[in-house]
Amino acid sequence: MLFRLLVTLQKNKHHIAFLLSVILSLTFIYYSPSSEYSYFQHSINSVTNYIKSPFTRFSELSKARLENEMLREQLLLKTLEKEALVAQGAENIKLKEMLEFRDTQKLNIIAAKIINKGLTTSINTVTIDIGSLNGVKANDPVITPNGVIGKIYSVESETAVVHLINDPDFRIGVRFLPSAETGILRWKANNICEVREVYKNSEINVGDNVITSGLGDIFPPGLPIGPVTSVADTRDEFQKIVSVKIKENLNALYYLFVIID
Repeated sequence: MLFRLLVTLQKNKHHIAFLLSVILSLTFIYYSPSSEYSYFQHSINSVTNYIKSPFTRFSELSKARLENEMLREQLLLKTLEKEALVAQGAENIKLKEMLEFRDTQKLNIIAAKIINKGLTTSINTVTIDIGSLNGVKANDPVITPNGVIGKIYSVESETAVVHLINDPDFRIGVRFLPSAETGILRWKANNICEVREVYKNSEINVGDNVITSGLGDIFPPGLPIGPVTSVADTRDEFQKIVSVKIKENLNALYYLFVIID
């Protein structure tokens, strides 16, 4: 290897000597303090800068890209932090409402947090973080400060499944105030329920409050449901169809109460 290098240098010694002479001359002229070579120095600088410019621009673009990526990451982190603070604030407000509601109730209720949604394919359900060890039983009523939202469907030792009011097969016996008329409530859509089996001559008006009737073995009487939003008479039947609005946003449901005993 070394022998080949020496042979190559020997063969091209005149070319190498010429190249070194040019490099040394240009270096001498470039760094010479004499003003005679200023134009030549300027030309060398221009050529050098022209050759370097694409590499410089590429380096600047790479640096700018890295800075932009860092800024995007910082912006994302700030956004996530802000959303977390907003969510925490909303959760604190909800917890305060739950505590105030619990303190004003004479019912034996226990708070629960939703840990899963929609695990049962046949009905609309959520899973909560309390179960039989907490005294929860099947068919226990489930409420929030805004009213009834379901009942216990099945129970494990530390969890339970809640059958929600927005399931098409869910039914509640209700009573209208102040008329005291009764009917059967079922889900319709968009937080609106319909109450049927209401006599046609019943005095029911928009804005009347609707509560549980207590007819049956599940829901005690007097639990709030929501206000009446419309009343319609059916032509071919001797009954009215009354629309009732559920106040609770079931899509944003996170905490709830189970009525035990």
